[in-house]
Amino acid sequence: MFTDERARSAHRDWDRVADDLVARLRHGVPLRHPCLAELADELTVTAGADFADRFADLARTPRPTGSQHIEHPEAGSLRLLHETLALPDEGQQLVVHLPADEATAVALDRLHGRRPGALRAVAMGETG
Repeated sequence: MFTDERARSAHRDWDRVADDLVARLRHGVPLRHPCLAELADELTVTAGADFADRFADLARTPRPTGSQHIEHPEAGSLRLLHETLALPDEGQQLVVHLPADEATAVALDRLHGRRPGALRAVAMGETG
């Protein structure tokens, strides 16, 4: 989101999405955690003020639900809804993205080579 310049053109609502990502990072891991400090330092150097200003803003809180509008190079305009679920282990979250409309569902099915509307089997531990 911060180090690839294509992210700004891919996300129509880049500022809001960036705000949410940094807020989720800040509130999902204790601030004293050494890995968080190292990541924040690295992103401050590589992404500059876009990241640093958001990370320094203690008032930002993550939104558990929301939407994103993404311009995909192959699938075109996609609207996704997302919901963040807290897991029992500290600092772990599951972010679920779902198509916000039928056109997005069809486009995602096409990207994955699935027949539109077909059921999707998801194995435990599968990432994607």
